[in-house]
Amino acid sequence: MPLAPAIETHELRKVFGDNAAVKSLTLQIQQGEVFGFLGPNGAGKTTSIKMLVGLIAPTSGKASLLGAPLGDLATRACIGFLPEHFRFQDWLTAREFLVLHGNLYGMDRSRLNTRIDQLLERVGLSGFRDKALVTFSKGMLQRIGLAQALLNSPGLVFLDEPTSGLDPVAAF
Repeated sequence: MPLAPAIETHELRKVFGDNAAVKSLTLQIQQGEVFGFLGPNGAGKTTSIKMLVGLIAPTSGKASLLGAPLGDLATRACIGFLPEHFRFQDWLTAREFLVLHGNLYGMDRSRLNTRIDQLLERVGLSGFRDKALVTFSKGMLQRIGLAQALLNSPGLVFLDEPTSGLDPVAAF
């Protein structure tokens, strides 16, 4: 049996007053594919992502994530998200920040601790686990944000401007 598409939209639309931020988004992205929105500022990229992750409701159209309609709570638990302008609890250490988010996901403590170690290593911050986020550079904050988005081993990840603040080597 084939897997449901990771993302499927049909004529998704979002209007703010007289402005149609997203006019008619129709696409199908299969699980395992990597997809990116490209376009100038104001093209509707962030608005599209916000609709898909459930932060704003579409004006019209239909969409599903992992085979479930937008807003499905069980599906939301399978999604990782890093917004463009993430607000960090900068008084926390890197580890405390990830523990907080792991607790929000309801992750088992043992699994959470293992996952934190893996992700801090993966994003190059294992040596900063006990440093307060307030001491992090913009690039380091972006990397801890990426770790947060991957913390729950999501089936689908949304990254809005994921390379913002990263040097060319860290971005790729």
